[in-house]
Amino acid sequence: MRKSRIFVEGATYHVTSRTNNKIRVFEKHLGQKIFLLILEEAREKFYFELLNFCIMPTHFHLLIKPAEGTSLANIMQWVKTGSAKCWNRIHKATDHLWGDRYFAKVIQSPKEFDTVMNYIDQNPVKAGLVTAPEDWKPSGAYLRNNGVSSLCCI
Repeated sequence: MRKSRIFVEGATYHVTSRTNNKIRVFEKHLGQKIFLLILEEAREKFYFELLNFCIMPTHFHLLIKPAEGTSLANIMQWVKTGSAKCWNRIHKATDHLWGDRYFAKVIQSPKEFDTVMNYIDQNPVKAGLVTAPEDWKPSGAYLRNNGVSSLCCI
């Protein structure tokens, strides 16, 4: 039996999800752009703050705070379904894009918030993809460092 997710009104969540069979969907710019466009559409459709993010070759991390009355489950369904449909349409594929369910953890304290923020920023550095977090384009660290206000500008 699956472990139930905990949803808390007004909470901030660390959300992550991996691609099916760890396929490197987001290794190239097209995969990253698809995901960012869908994430931007989700921000227009649902109300939430995207406090940080990082798109890795096989997974993503979001630090997200849904507005009151906005369901994290609905946001994630929109993002994962939309990105899969778009990816499959472009690649004329029918396979599953995403592996297991997404992971979501409620951030319990300011210290935990800072820890998760740093963890997300350092993810591409620890993976050996860049030497500094702000060098990884599909990330909040890049946006903050370069004064970019829209996800779609990456």
